[in-house]
Amino acid sequence: MLDDFYKRIQDDIIIKRDAICALLTDPRIIGDYYEAIIRDAVRDTVSSSFGVGRGVVLNENGQASRESDIIIYSAAEYGTLFKSGDIVVVSPDAVRCVIQVKGSISMDNLNDSFTNLQSVNNLRPGIWKFIVGFKTNTEYMSLVQKCAESKTVNGIFVFSSTYRDETEDISLQWKKLSNILRSITAPKLYQTNNAGDYVALDVSGKESFSGVPFPKD
Repeated sequence: MLDDFYKRIQDDIIIKRDAICALLTDPRIIGDYYEAIIRDAVRDTVSSSFGVGRGVVLNENGQASRESDIIIYSAAEYGTLFKSGDIVVVSPDAVRCVIQVKGSISMDNLNDSFTNLQSVNNLRPGIWKFIVGFKTNTEYMSLVQKCAESKTVNGIFVFSSTYRDETEDISLQWKKLSNILRSITAPKLYQTNNAGDYVALDVSGKESFSGVPFPKD
């Protein structure tokens, strides 16, 4: 069943995370491996029309975004301005989605992710912007609400939580994220289906997403 398939992918992500943490102690290096683990999983999920890398968005006037942990870009239509391994520089028109990866997510460490994601959105409005974390000690819906209040983030997904009563909800978040990624990179949708003013938590139907709306001014 597909539920079992998604659960196995998430379990594999967590196993790789635990292996890295057992082998290494430098948080910067661990962070790089975290990003690589999620980047590989995203690459296996999205349409083959898209490329997946880490890097910067650069417009024709030389304005650059901050570095994104994961950029999903149209490889078939635009390609890259520069590519070396997983490192890319892409034009704004090529970008479909950007993702920031966090080892541990809290209410206090989200602002840096907001700034990174917004720097890309400033160059290419309407892109999908997600945060993916491996664990949290904060109630999940509190994180969702903070993302909504930022009016920047279109999705936040966490793989494990210290909150016992929401363990099952979080344990299937890879399924939700991968379904959204598949939807927004589908060949007939990716050029027109821009991110809306809400935190999308799931695909509720074809071309339809359910979530929490950004608050009104």
